Amino acid sequence: MRRFKLGLAAVLSLLLVLLAGCQAIGGVDVSKAVLGTLDVKSSMSKQTLSLQLVPADGKLKEEDRKAIEILNSLSVTIDQAILQDSKHMSMEGAVQFSGKKLPFHVAIDPKTMKLFVEGMTQPASVPLDMQELDMAFAGTKMTDETIMESYKDIFGFLLKHAPNPSSISVTPVTDTVNGESLSLQKLHIDIRGDELADLAKGFLTSLSKDQEGMKELIGRLYDTYYPIFAAYAGTSEDGKNALSKADKEKQINEAVKELTSMLNELLPDYDKNVKELLADSPELKDILSKNTVLSLDLMLDSKLKIRKQIMDLTVQLPATEDLPIKQVKVRSETEMWKINEPVTVHDVDSSKGVWDVTPGEGSPGAMLRHVDRQSELYRLLKDDLKITHKSFTLYSDEDPSILYDAGYEPVIVKGTLMVPVKYVADQLDADLKWDKATKQMTLTDDLTGSKIVLKMGSKEASIDGVAQTLSQPVQSFEGYAYVPMKFITKALGAEGYWDAKELVLTIERN
Repeated sequence: MRRFKLGLAAVLSLLLVLLAGCQAIGGVDVSKAVLGTLDVKSSMSKQTLSLQLVPADGKLKEEDRKAIEILNSLSVTIDQAILQDSKHMSMEGAVQFSGKKLPFHVAIDPKTMKLFVEGMTQPASVPLDMQELDMAFAGTKMTDETIMESYKDIFGFLLKHAPNPSSISVTPVTDTVNGESLSLQKLHIDIRGDELADLAKGFLTSLSKDQEGMKELIGRLYDTYYPIFAAYAGTSEDGKNALSKADKEKQINEAVKELTSMLNELLPDYDKNVKELLADSPELKDILSKNTVLSLDLMLDSKLKIRKQIMDLTVQLPATEDLPIKQVKVRSETEMWKINEPVTVHDVDSSKGVWDVTPGEGSPGAMLRHVDRQSELYRLLKDDLKITHKSFTLYSDEDPSILYDAGYEPVIVKGTLMVPVKYVADQLDADLKWDKATKQMTLTDDLTGSKIVLKMGSKEASIDGVAQTLSQPVQSFEGYAYVPMKFITKALGAEGYWDAKELVLTIERN
C-alpha cells in the first residue's frame, strides 16, 4: 500500500506537469505544441504572477489574518525577460508586497548572477557553477543540444501516454501579444482534482502496454548520459570498462522488465487502492476534489509556438483547526515574442561596484549594510520580513550544573547561567576571532559592527573599548569557552529566557 501511495502521488504530480495528452484537438497537435517550448533558444517575454489565500470559515486568529493579508498582497510583474541563449538571460520587473513596489533587475551569464533591487547601494553578484559543469562534461558528447533532445525524448514519451482531460478545446481567437494583434488558436484545458486518479490510471495503463517505447527511451537516455557516468568513474566511453553491446541490451531489458513489473503490480487493484488511500488519508478527499482545478489557456500561432499563456490554479485544502486557509489560488499570465530571433540581454549596472555574495554565507547584517536605510527595501526586510529576528534554544537533559553536551548546553556556575560563546555567536551571525597567543576572543556583532572582547579566565571584557566586568570569568568546559548568558546576549542585541523547570534556555533577537 505504501508503494502504491508513492506511485500514485508521483503520477498525479506528473499529470499536473504534462497538462494534457497527445490527442489532436481541433486539428492542433497538443504534444507538438508542448514539446515546441523546448525548441525555444531565444525570446523576449513578460509575465505577471499573483497569489491568493482564501481564509478558512470561522474566526481567524489575528496573527493568521495578518499573515494572509500580507501574502495576498504579494505579486510579481516581469516587464521584460530576455533569453539570449541557454546561458545568458535577464529579467526586469517589480515585486509588490504590502503596498510597496520594489523594482528589480537580474542578469545571468555562465560565471555570475547579478541582482539589483531598488534600495540596494550595490547589486549583489553571486558566483555560478556553470563553468564547472561544462568541465564535468568535457571529453563527453554532452552538449546543450543533446541535453535538450533527451528532455524532448522523455516528455515526448510521457505525453504520448498521457490521456486528455475531460475538458479540452481549441478555438480561433484574436489576441494581443506585446501590443501586436495576432490570429491565434486558443487551447483551453481544465483539469479537476477529482479526475486525476482516473487520468493517472489511463496513463499507467497505456504505459504498461508500450514496452518497445520504454526500451527505446531508456536506450536513448543511456546513450546520452552514460558518457557522464563513465567520466565520473574515470573511464572513457570507448575504454575497456565500457559496457559491451550485449551488456547494454541486457541492462535496458532488465530496466524495462522492472518498470513493467511495477506497473502490473499497481494496475489490477488500482481502483481499490485509490479508495483505501482516500479512506486512510481523508485530507486527500479535499485536495483531490472538484474544487481543485487547473485552468490553462495556451495561445498558439501558426507554427504551434505558445505566444500567450494564462494559468489559474486553485488547490482545495482540508478543513482542519490548524489550517487558517481553505484554498490557495495562483494566477499567471505570460506573453512571448521574438522567438528564436537574435536578442541581447540587459546587464545590471555595476558601475558603482558589486557586493560579492558567497552562497549560503550572506547574513542579515551583511544584507542590510548593502541597503539604503531610508528605502522601502530596508523597511520591508527589517520591519515586515523581520530578517534580523533570531530564536534558538539550548537544552539541558540533566542537572544544569553538570555539563551534558560540551559546546551546546547551558551551564550554571555559582548561580550564574553560562553559555557557549561559539554556538551563541554562530546562531546570531557574529564573527568570532581567537588569538591563541593572548587567549583573547573578539566578536563582531553582525548588525551593529560592535566589537566584544573576552579573555579566557578573566572577568574583564569590553564592548567597543568600554570596559565591562563579568559576573563569572570566561572559562573552558571540555575545550569550549563559556561566558555569562546575560552579558553575551545583551552585547549581541538579544535576550535570554531560562526555564528552570524544563531546563531550557531560549535566546531571541528581534
